[in-house]
Amino acid sequence: MLTIKKRHRLALFGLLLLLAALAGQVAIAQAPAHLIVNTAFLNVRTGPGAGHDVVMVVPGGTTLPVISRAENLTWYEVESPEGIGYVNSNYTIRRGDFSGIPWSGGAASLPSGLTTAAASVAPGAAHVVVNTSYLNVREGPGVSYPIVGVVPGGTVLPVLEISIGGHWYKVETAAGVGWLRHMFTVTRGNYDNVPQTGISMHIYSASDSAILGRAAHLVVNTAYLNVRSGPGVGHDIILTLPGGSRLLVTGGVGNGNWYEIETNNGPGWVNASYTAARGDFSRLPSASSHLNGTTPRVIVNIARLHIRSGPGTSYGSLTIVSGGTVLEITGISGDGVWYQVKGNFGTGWLHGDYVVTRGNVGGLGIAG
Repeated sequence: MLTIKKRHRLALFGLLLLLAALAGQVAIAQAPAHLIVNTAFLNVRTGPGAGHDVVMVVPGGTTLPVISRAENLTWYEVESPEGIGYVNSNYTIRRGDFSGIPWSGGAASLPSGLTTAAASVAPGAAHVVVNTSYLNVREGPGVSYPIVGVVPGGTVLPVLEISIGGHWYKVETAAGVGWLRHMFTVTRGNYDNVPQTGISMHIYSASDSAILGRAAHLVVNTAYLNVRSGPGVGHDIILTLPGGSRLLVTGGVGNGNWYEIETNNGPGWVNASYTAARGDFSRLPSASSHLNGTTPRVIVNIARLHIRSGPGTSYGSLTIVSGGTVLEITGISGDGVWYQVKGNFGTGWLHGDYVVTRGNVGGLGIAG
């Protein structure tokens, strides 16, 4: 049994431990902002980026007082033994109170919560809520434009305009009007009356009657899709189409990823990965269209089709061919489901449900 005196001593000792812990927490919370180097060696540079000269190299465990932070929150201006410089915070541990650390590079930190303009947003009006720690607001719709301000997460901003394929929103902030990336926000309200630039909202195929007649066409299956001047992302964007647009297919490339399409703004190319194929692809032009007569052949009748190393989906894919591709048949599987074909990929197999056959298919032998 503990005596009353021992109980008092234990209670007093526990109280002292609690006070010490609280005092330690207060001291930590009030400590000035600093970084601790968390790698073997870290470069201190003359500016906020790897392209700047190295001032000195500091070893792991070095404590660096923080002076300011760059707009991307990756680089911090610090005091080093050789003077002021910048370090990449990815190789450090943050300690102390960063709430009062200013921004470097002239980007103003805007107030959190509602801006003055947003406070008067009518219920249901178009606006965004910043959904990342900090977000740059720029002078124009692109990362090449200067930053006019940095807004913290949770900031509510009225939307004035949408541009560049729906990726950039023009907003009103406490620092004035600017542009931000849509992907780092949550949209709220009704956008029906928000003007849009750089987006063709109702571009459909110039040949709607052909589409209704089951001609090969694509339906855009994403919010917005770029139409390019050639079959690849390296080609220029000639217009941007909204989801649901129907596009008449006039050709394709061998890998089945890109299709030449017709719009009422002229021809262009789209990535088929962001579309749904509709209609009859068997009549599309093909590099193998010289196959004719009684030669047994298939015409691919979907947007893209795997050519496999064997007669089954468990076999690896040799390549993907686009709709309309014509391939000579060299054999058939024992169950009659798979065709062995040859092309510039060599010899492979495709599933018979996704092709149209032509020529003397009845005389084919069992392959494999």
